[in-house]
Amino acid sequence: MRDFTVNKYEELCLALLDTGYTPLTVYSYLVLGGQKKNNNNNNKLVVLRHDIDRKLGNALRMAELEHELGIQSTYYFRVPYTFKPDIIRKILGHEVGYHYEVLSKAKGDYEKAIELFEQELNEFRRIADVKTISMHGSPLSKYDNRDLWKRYDFKEF
Repeated sequence: MRDFTVNKYEELCLALLDTGYTPLTVYSYLVLGGQKKNNNNNNKLVVLRHDIDRKLGNALRMAELEHELGIQSTYYFRVPYTFKPDIIRKILGHEVGYHYEVLSKAKGDYEKAIELFEQELNEFRRIADVKTISMHGSPLSKYDNRDLWKRYDFKEF
């Protein structure tokens, strides 16, 4: 049986640290090229990211645990489902990212989708320094949210 409890996650984090892995945020890995290494200067890096689709309480407990262990990770939140500024502010100290699904919301209308993307991203940026984004899959939609970037350049945001 699978165990997705915070206790089991703590075991995973401790195992990573005990075996010499250096946890990184998505931004640290992508932009800094994984240059942030541990004191032993080895290349054992692990990128930790969490897509917060539901259960904000669990996300907060995980963030607190990581903080206690000296780990930073990335938490991706969705609008409106998990966009709760009071919780997101408590996650600060970790990287906060935008888990977008605007092409699905706009039912394939690219202009409406990019406007929605910018609006939602600005909402996040009022409470956190968002540096990375991650597409949320919408399996019940015929639109692939990644397709937004076939017409626009995410780097402009």
